[in-house]
Amino acid sequence: MKRVIYIIIVLFLFSSCDKEKNYLRDGNKKFDKKEFNKAEDLYRKALTIDSTYKNAQYNLANSIYKQSKETGYEKALMYYDKSLMQDSIMDTNFLANTLYNRANTNFQIALLDSINKTEKYNESLQKAINDYKKTLKINSQDSAAKYNLSLAMHLLNKNKSQSQQNKQQNKQNKQNQSQNKEDKNQQKGDEEKMQKPMNQDNERMLEALKNNEKNTLQRLKKEKDKNNKQIKNEKDW
Repeated sequence: MKRVIYIIIVLFLFSSCDKEKNYLRDGNKKFDKKEFNKAEDLYRKALTIDSTYKNAQYNLANSIYKQSKETGYEKALMYYDKSLMQDSIMDTNFLANTLYNRANTNFQIALLDSINKTEKYNESLQKAINDYKKTLKINSQDSAAKYNLSLAMHLLNKNKSQSQQNKQQNKQNKQNQSQNKEDKNQQKGDEEKMQKPMNQDNERMLEALKNNEKNTLQRLKKEKDKNNKQIKNEKDW
């Protein structure tokens, strides 16, 4: 009886392993037909049975990447990372492929930010460059990795150079604005200095005009009084 129970347990374990592999094989078939969303579902089912199944993790990452969804690239990176946590160092072919695909994923994330070119752009390109280099250490004849490495380095260096130019231009603009402000303040001060003597001259001129007008009025008044007296005297005659 115990022997029968043991056999049943062994058969159950083997059937579980077969089920996990069956999901993987079915997922691969869907992947080959470019039915990536269906392949993704099957790989996920394989992982519900064994969450550490590195082949399912790797293929799941590939299926998510192939769907080219903006939000999917981060998920693909997560599963590439998980597959690399497994005992894959001895399998150099698996390691090289995973590193290369992870590099491509970071490259795509950088390209999505190629318009705004935030810090994420440089960071993703640098991560891609690091993984391409690791891939080439394993397989120095990988022409695709060589080409993508060269392209990623070109884009990164170009953006760094452009950023440096922008910083220098912004610095120059600030210096020009500061100089313009100083020039305006200096001009305003000169105008105020010029205006003060002019105001004093104007005041003196107004005072002179007032005095002249006063003297003129006094002279006219005297002449008027004299004339009035003469006229009065003439009447008396």
